[in-house]
Amino acid sequence: MLKIIVRRTLLWSNICSIAALLLSVFLPCVNPGQWWPAGFSGFFFPFLFLLCLLYTAIWAWRKNRKYGWMNIIAILCAMPAALTTWGVHIFRENIISKQTNSGQFTLMTYNTSSMGLERYVTNKDKEAAIYNTIASGSPDILCMQEFYTNDKPGNEQHLQRITSTGNYPYHYFTRDKTHWESWHYGIVLFSRYPIITASAIPSVKSSTGSGSTFLQADIAINGDTIRVFNVHLISYMFKGEDYENMKAPKGTGLVYKMRRTFPTRSSQALQLSALVAASPYPVIVCGDFNDTPVSFTYKTISRNLQDAFLKTGTGWGRTLSYLSPSLRIDYILAQPAVNIHGSKVFHNRPSEHFPVMACLSLKKN
Repeated sequence: MLKIIVRRTLLWSNICSIAALLLSVFLPCVNPGQWWPAGFSGFFFPFLFLLCLLYTAIWAWRKNRKYGWMNIIAILCAMPAALTTWGVHIFRENIISKQTNSGQFTLMTYNTSSMGLERYVTNKDKEAAIYNTIASGSPDILCMQEFYTNDKPGNEQHLQRITSTGNYPYHYFTRDKTHWESWHYGIVLFSRYPIITASAIPSVKSSTGSGSTFLQADIAINGDTIRVFNVHLISYMFKGEDYENMKAPKGTGLVYKMRRTFPTRSSQALQLSALVAASPYPVIVCGDFNDTPVSFTYKTISRNLQDAFLKTGTGWGRTLSYLSPSLRIDYILAQPAVNIHGSKVFHNRPSEHFPVMACLSLKKN
């Protein structure tokens, strides 16, 4: 009797896991702005995938092939999503240093969380981690989201400091929000290559000052021109108390906050995808999408683009330092006209986001 109960419990829990896995794979094809439950599905994919692998091993151990094959079929259906979640280049040498006279250049994307500014006071440990990472990577093109700088003498003049210490003669700052005349917030791009033209393309209204616009820059590199989009899609705007109030009434709960962002982020993804398609130059898209690889956001933006981490990396590629080891939400994507030679995620605690850097070059006709 006990064996029957155990087998039936295993079977029905496995069936539920398979159903949840398939939903997490296929629901991100649906625009969550039109049907909000689709926005949650991709968060659980990595764990459901691993759970079905575990059930496969359990049924093999119990010598029940029929139920084992049930999991194998589900896993095969989920493989495309798995290949956007994990990097599989275990034996590839992942090099981000440039080769001399090769036309290669490096690009880093980094959500700086207001350069360590917390309640109008700078956290010096976080600020130091940011500058140490920039110095360590020394990217030719540095794209930063949630950037903060202050024009007032004696305050944190990050724009001038990075321009000077990083040897960046060119930059463009969106200045999406200003406090007290001298406190500026937005998205910024620093470059050692000439910026031909740059603009802030209106997207949505964001209270953070980073995410209200897309930064578009045309950059001259080795006789060619590339177009870089530096973006920060709308975030959930979680606060400390939100993590303690997941079961709060509608209007204050964590789930409700997430649900409210889905239509806006979906529209941003569609807008950005259209901008990429209309570009006359090879495109690189980078930034904080605030969504996982198994999501409508990622599927929409990454269509016909290469993911630098997936092309060269291994493992999770985690870019958010808290909540879950599966959260890769910061990306570097490039059109097929761009070669991706290597990539790296800098695990630079105590920063909230881990920056991503890639070594790239333009294909020659």
